[in-house]
Amino acid sequence: MKKWYQSKTIWGIIIGGLGFFLTEYLQVPDVTLPPNADFDQLKSYAEAIQSAQGNVGVIIGQLMGVVGSVLAIIGRVKAEGVIKV
Repeated sequence: MKKWYQSKTIWGIIIGGLGFFLTEYLQVPDVTLPPNADFDQLKSYAEAIQSAQGNVGVIIGQLMGVVGSVLAIIGRVKAEGVIKV
């Protein structure tokens, strides 16, 4: 029997869960420009773009979710024994 922290499946689930958490809680607000915008709307649009710097966090979260899922599947397929908690 191996310890829980030696399991690829467990680590895949943890990494996938962290990826989901990052993706859900670091979402960038929807930034849209209305048609025929005046100067004030353009200014608020530019400010919204500047404040939306969470794109990298969302991408990292999504990649973590994919990597975690693949790792969990590989760990489950290659599993030979039970996990000791």
